[in-house]
Amino acid sequence: MMPAKPLLQLKLTFKTLLVFLFFFFLMHELHELAHIFAGRIICSCWGSRDFNVWNLCNDCQKLKPQAVIATFAGPAFTFVLLWIGRFWLKRGQTTCQRSLGLVLIFSNMQFGRIYMAVTGSGDEITGLRTLFLHPDHSNSQFIKIIAVVIVSLFCIPPLITAYQAIGNKRKILLYSGLIIVPLILDTVVILILLNGLLHNRLLNQAWIMGTPWPVTLWFVLCLLITIINFRCLTHFASDKG
Repeated sequence: MMPAKPLLQLKLTFKTLLVFLFFFFLMHELHELAHIFAGRIICSCWGSRDFNVWNLCNDCQKLKPQAVIATFAGPAFTFVLLWIGRFWLKRGQTTCQRSLGLVLIFSNMQFGRIYMAVTGSGDEITGLRTLFLHPDHSNSQFIKIIAVVIVSLFCIPPLITAYQAIGNKRKILLYSGLIIVPLILDTVVILILLNGLLHNRLLNQAWIMGTPWPVTLWFVLCLLITIINFRCLTHFASDKG
């Protein structure tokens, strides 16, 4: 039996939280890239997209039923990162690795994926409906239940592991904040503010991979901030003395 790992003390400075937030935005963008790359591989062409919504090119969905794989590609990518984070948090040999595991769990929209499934939206339920929805929608509720169960099985264990690893005072408040606040900021910054920019025709022109240039610029910005300040993520938490 492996010895228990020490609890982690979150080091929530302004800089650390800011870098974490940009890493959260980066994970969101990589989720979207997983969709469009899968669509490109299957359809042999790039679809259109904005900061949050993507589409397959032409009539690919009708011509190639396997294109539904692109719908599941984003969640699959997110679930893999959640479980890598859980593994590093539980089995990591260094505090830096465990800290990064905690960051991966908190930055991959676990609560958001559960919330969307419960409310009948999100990639998971969209993909399941594409595959299994009856013409009369008679099994719509059953598909929703299946989506909630699947998403919960992938998201809840990492969330439990993250909660158990935290050793800060006001643990519940910190934990809840790291789950909910980034989702709110993601909605405001990406869905409202940045997508609002794309209402301008000049900014909404695709230039590479079916992507408008402000989206690419945003991705590069998030990536650079993460790389330059990566130490903030590996030192997001320290062993509780």
